[in-house]
Amino acid sequence: MPVALRGFNSMLYRRARMRGLLRFFLALLLALPCGGLSSLQAGPVIFAPLDGAVFPRDFAPPVFRWSDDPGAQRWRVVVRRGMEVLVSGECSKPEWRPSAGQWDRMKAVSLTGSATFRVESIGSGGAAGPAATIAFRTSVDPAGASIFYREVPLPVGFAMDNKPLIRWRVGDVSSADPPRTVLAGMKTCANCHSFTADGKTLAMDIDFGPDKSTYAITNVEPDVQIARSHLIAWNDYRREDGQQTLGLMSSISPDGRYVVSTVKETIVLRFMPDPNCSQLFFPIRGILAVHDRVSGAFRSLPGADDPEFVQTNPAFSPDGRWLVFARARVPDVPRKAIEAGPGVGREYEDGRRKILYDLYRVPFNDGRGGPAEPILGASANERSNFFARFSPDGRWIIFCQASSMMLNRPDASLHVIPAAGGVPRRLRCNAQLRMNSWHSFSPNGHWLVYSSKASGPMTQLWLTHIDSQGEDTTPVMLEGWVEPGRAANLPEFVKLAPGHLRSIRVSDEIQRSISKLPRRPE
Repeated sequence: MPVALRGFNSMLYRRARMRGLLRFFLALLLALPCGGLSSLQAGPVIFAPLDGAVFPRDFAPPVFRWSDDPGAQRWRVVVRRGMEVLVSGECSKPEWRPSAGQWDRMKAVSLTGSATFRVESIGSGGAAGPAATIAFRTSVDPAGASIFYREVPLPVGFAMDNKPLIRWRVGDVSSADPPRTVLAGMKTCANCHSFTADGKTLAMDIDFGPDKSTYAITNVEPDVQIARSHLIAWNDYRREDGQQTLGLMSSISPDGRYVVSTVKETIVLRFMPDPNCSQLFFPIRGILAVHDRVSGAFRSLPGADDPEFVQTNPAFSPDGRWLVFARARVPDVPRKAIEAGPGVGREYEDGRRKILYDLYRVPFNDGRGGPAEPILGASANERSNFFARFSPDGRWIIFCQASSMMLNRPDASLHVIPAAGGVPRRLRCNAQLRMNSWHSFSPNGHWLVYSSKASGPMTQLWLTHIDSQGEDTTPVMLEGWVEPGRAANLPEFVKLAPGHLRSIRVSDEIQRSISKLPRRPE
């Protein structure tokens, strides 16, 4: 073939390829929430719920939402199971919420198979216009418990300078009412929390005066009171060393007797203005220490107290026999370099440095520990593995994985493995290229709540069903649980007695003891 003709064909190929790419990106824009480039949109696009979503049996009526062409003003909605019409109607806004009776019928019919939701534009004279359809199902399994979580304004640095704006809320997926705020207006720092398996004890980081290692443990009642007498201090572990500690990512045992925390830590902390990722926070040194609430003693946990490694992020198995934690070799970073400013944080942020955590497990043995062993599938995989959570039956561990560091990483995704280790599987509920983290199992083991930036930088709470084989489903967003301009994190399912956890009050003595030390990482 002549060179000129080959060049002409190559040019045609490039043009055809560009047209294909343009069509591809146009399709992506049309699929964006709110329609992307709505002026180019041809008919409705449903963005809530997701196609194939699975709802708990006790879920309150959701809102179905879509975008459409700018001139569209009315829509017809139809819900079917096969050829049977369950619900039909018209609306003048691009959203529709079934009544309680309609939703009960929709759930009952979709227990045994998918139902469909269809919306079509109504043109002039009532003519049917373009339409869109999604499928949904209802699980026989209820969520069956409340969700306790924190709501913060972003970026995180702003939240730390405006602590009274942070709120702790409790929601129930079975209620159409918005989640209730149980704690707000705090002048001192409070963050990571955990409950006992029976929901009767709450443990939570709360600063008291200049001691940023204090930790509250109190009974869960209708109105929870946190006083100075409820506080312990992780600095009481080897206080004679003279090394201050924060006590990071503490976890209370299922029976409430023990608490385990990272102590003697060195952390990398950096605040950034971008709400998509406004904080780096992870320890590069630290061991695990145990507090026995019966004896009052503090001691290190053998198998997780090697100073050559950072050991953090502990999680108990449901029977309390095992502790899973994240471990990494201590990097060659002098403490003075960390204390000098944000330089080391920038090196981790731009990838010049990496830290990869592996998941290990150790027999807890009433705080006496034992040999630690890496968990197959969540260690030595050139990835960072962290934030392990056991299923209530003890069969599965769901954990986060990222390219480096831990916690609120932009590329964090959820994975599942057998509790003793095995081949990991990435959960289908993960948002692509968006953070997925801070997960918690429902007490019945059938649902997982987690935080995700799937819908944008303001992190929302999502719910996915987990079956007996550890398989998950297309998730449902807990819409209306987060106020505009805020983000939700640290969600935890908790089994509450009727009427419990209406409010949490922190004593005036604690509130007045605003710490003058650097801001606690969130």
